[in-house]
Amino acid sequence: MNIKRLVIPLLFMSMVFSSARAQETIMNDLSYLYMEKLVAVAKANYPRVQSFNHRIEIAKSNVASQKLSWLDPIGFSYVARSNRNTVDIIDPAILTGYQFGISINPGSFLRKPGAIKAAKEELKISLLEQKEYELQLESEVKRRYLIYLQSLNNLRLQTKMVMDAESVFKDLRIRYEKNEITFQEYTNASMSISSAYQGKISAETALISAKTSLEELLVKKLEEIK
Repeated sequence: MNIKRLVIPLLFMSMVFSSARAQETIMNDLSYLYMEKLVAVAKANYPRVQSFNHRIEIAKSNVASQKLSWLDPIGFSYVARSNRNTVDIIDPAILTGYQFGISINPGSFLRKPGAIKAAKEELKISLLEQKEYELQLESEVKRRYLIYLQSLNNLRLQTKMVMDAESVFKDLRIRYEKNEITFQEYTNASMSISSAYQGKISAETALISAKTSLEELLVKKLEEIK
């Protein structure tokens, strides 16, 4: 077996592994404080969170309205009768002046405590649904933030690999021009650097996609959040 034909693949593998070791963790970029700030921004701006806030306000208003409607089943009335010297056979008034009356609808009166309780329960449900969604939103923001950091570090890795591949390819091209390596070896090196370029393009696309996905929940650009 020609030893020289093993040199180029091993050289590129060594280049990849050395680059990977240099970028093997995202912990250097991870900031829990910044992550919590992203969660706070999402809770303040995401439209669905706003809809939950409005729903809660409606539920609170309904509770207040039910409490204030305690007097609805009770009716008040009055009749004014003037002093008269003649007797009206059709409507003989025994009393004169203002007469007041109170009427009560027992059915509505008895249903009122249940209506108030139902309104309070609806408010509790709205609050619990809001809390549940905020927990889901918080989890999703953190997940997308980690994917963004992963994509960012992967792009750094691919960029380093391209730089190393360009350096190796430049050296091999000089050696090829000096007839120190075969055309097949030179072609393999060319294919390797093309693969490195493609890897970088894929990493750039993944980073843009991850950033856009995270900003969707924030309703802001990451650059605006410090």
